[in-house]
Amino acid sequence: MFLLFASLIFLMLIGTPVFAAIGAASLLYMFANGLNPLVGVQRMVAGVDSFTLLAVPFFIFAGLLMNASQVTTRLFNFANSMVAHWRGGLGHVNVYGSLIFSMMSGSAMADAAGLGSIQLKAMKERGYDTGFAVGTTAATTILAGVIPPSLALVVYGFVANVSVGQLFLAGILPGLLCALFLHIAIFVYATTRGMPAEPRHSWLQRGQALIQGVPALLLPVIIIGSIAAGIATPTEAAAIASAYALILGVVFYRTLDLRGIGKVLVETFELTATILIMVAASMLFGWILVYENVARDLTQLLVGFADETWQLTIILVLLLLVCGMFLDNLVVILITTPILMPVVLQYGIDPTQFGIIMVMTVMIGLMTPPIGMALFVVTRIAGMPYMKGFMATLPFLVPVLLVILLVITVPQISLALPQWLMR
Repeated sequence: MFLLFASLIFLMLIGTPVFAAIGAASLLYMFANGLNPLVGVQRMVAGVDSFTLLAVPFFIFAGLLMNASQVTTRLFNFANSMVAHWRGGLGHVNVYGSLIFSMMSGSAMADAAGLGSIQLKAMKERGYDTGFAVGTTAATTILAGVIPPSLALVVYGFVANVSVGQLFLAGILPGLLCALFLHIAIFVYATTRGMPAEPRHSWLQRGQALIQGVPALLLPVIIIGSIAAGIATPTEAAAIASAYALILGVVFYRTLDLRGIGKVLVETFELTATILIMVAASMLFGWILVYENVARDLTQLLVGFADETWQLTIILVLLLLVCGMFLDNLVVILITTPILMPVVLQYGIDPTQFGIIMVMTVMIGLMTPPIGMALFVVTRIAGMPYMKGFMATLPFLVPVLLVILLVITVPQISLALPQWLMR
């Protein structure tokens, strides 16, 4: 096992792509221990041979189509008309807009690069403090990790063998709580610093913004509604969402042509390939960990530190926070889930509840050094030093941590909807 982890860390330190580092370290371990490398290839192929994973390219395609159709601008205008007059102005627009966009893209990076660039530009033009703009924009991208159709929840559901439909429903209330707590944090921040509110929009202006945004706002209704009603599986809902997004861009908004669709397809292929090759390599890595009984050894170790379920959960959250600081959120989910799931089940923690806790925790890693990809994107757009941006984001990460603690102590926050709608 030392060889496995030592080679993995070394390869990542010298800049090897994560999927290549995971795959190479796994194959090196197999050669060193006399295991047939063909078994490794079979494990990698079997790892991506899944109907559930078909949801990944479809959700990516739908989200990119929405971006290419300029839906982000319409969503920003709608959010701006509804909540900009609250104390903190465009900070609340950030939360509201990201909440809606998260229901379409399922990707924090898409939120940061797409809607985030529009939000940061608007806040800069209206004289908002750059730190406040960066902090709120970075923190709100976390919503995409827990609000359906989250790609992170799809990947967790696949690895942990948990219903993705249940995970989607389980993420709704924690996601809404995150948005609510972020609104409160922004209001308190803005009030203590005497920040002004934006002018109130008239009902006519709100109506016009709503009319422009309604077709796009129907997408999350289609996704969540079809799954909750049992009409479609998450994968089928993803395909329906892609078809709807295509019709929206070509027929309704008329902002997409063949060249635009071709560009979206190329981006979809690239992102899908990146995710699936990471899944394949991680499946091999996870198989080796199971082969070496790492989960059993970890369980025995943690039993000595945690007598109660909540104590174990806190320990796992701290472990995931550290992992999220150094690895991509999907990589953390792919590598740690096979190790942690036996521990979680032994302590009687519901795997659906733990999935929400895990995803929310690793999403915080997108905002923390030394990696923090979403924070990197946001600070680069804003032209702000990375570490200064991190310090500005800290006050707005507190609400997310509070929601994680609430989900740990009150499991029904995450379990009520799936138990009610999918019983």
